[in-house]
Amino acid sequence: MKQTNKSEEKIYEIILEKSRLNREKSMLILNKSLLLYFTFLFIGVMGFVNGFVERIWLNALIIMGLSVLVIGILPYIRIIYQEEKKLDNILKELKE
Repeated sequence: MKQTNKSEEKIYEIILEKSRLNREKSMLILNKSLLLYFTFLFIGVMGFVNGFVERIWLNALIIMGLSVLVIGILPYIRIIYQEEKKLDNILKELKE
């Protein structure tokens, strides 16, 4: 196990905090995309049931909701994967 001094410990703490911030940002994006997805679905279904929205507009709202969901999930997956690799590298470096 590698011995670290105070400055290296501070650097690792800052790296971990930055990693937490990146994960939180990606969670915010995911949460907003989920909110928009369910909003599109709710508006589409309620409008269709009450007769305000035709079938083609319902399909368009569902497709837009799915596209927003995919656009929100992709950055989340990418950031989580990058942060996982970064943390694994730090752990491997500390074990040496």
